[in-house]
Amino acid sequence: MTKRGSGKSASFVKIGFSTDEALVYQTLLRDGASDVKHLAQKIGVLPNALYRLLIKLQDKGLINLNGRHPTFYHALPPAFALDNYLKIKKGELETAKEMLVSQLTPLQNSDQTRIDLIRNNQEFFLTYAELANKAKKEINIISIGEPVPEEVLLANRDAIKRGVVIRFIVHRLDENNKELLSSWTKMGLLVKHYPDWGFHLVVFDKGKSLLSINNPERTSDRIALVIYSEGLAKAHADYFKSVWEKAEKI
Repeated sequence: MTKRGSGKSASFVKIGFSTDEALVYQTLLRDGASDVKHLAQKIGVLPNALYRLLIKLQDKGLINLNGRHPTFYHALPPAFALDNYLKIKKGELETAKEMLVSQLTPLQNSDQTRIDLIRNNQEFFLTYAELANKAKKEINIISIGEPVPEEVLLANRDAIKRGVVIRFIVHRLDENNKELLSSWTKMGLLVKHYPDWGFHLVVFDKGKSLLSINNPERTSDRIALVIYSEGLAKAHADYFKSVWEKAEKI
């Protein structure tokens, strides 16, 4: 963006917002409701990028929109909006904690299971590409549905050429990623949509799992585990199958 908000943005960042999200919210709060075209001009950002920020702010409970055309977005009062956000954040953290506890408890005192910690986003994608290159039958993925690095695309392409079936359940389906998902389908991935948030799960040949819990406000921030356990991978595969049966084909 070409413009930045005041020092208040730093306080937003401390509780999990990006600087750009803080700027959009403060602008709507100060200047009143706006459509995307005029708001984008005001803060100096392309409309497509602004749509993504507005979706995030809406998910966090800070803004609302009306159904008119063009759609107008307006900021909710700060006290009410931040209460909304904190409730959503607390729920996300509780869910993430419960998921990790349920997944990790069976692993205690197991000599047949190895778990590797992944410390950053780049390592996460490199690990995926490495495991995908070794897959022989299937790769089952649950994730957000956002752009991925070139090495992931190449690993998927090569896996499909080897006859590996790649099934992908995306959490998000909107105007911002329809074209991306269409390109994956053309590549040969089987893609369905099931609304959810906050985690990534990949199961390779029902023998290895890649589990990641991400920061819903900044999806590049994540804690991830590579789990080498046939028993747990089978449980993950069964969970994937149950969601796949409920998901809708795009």
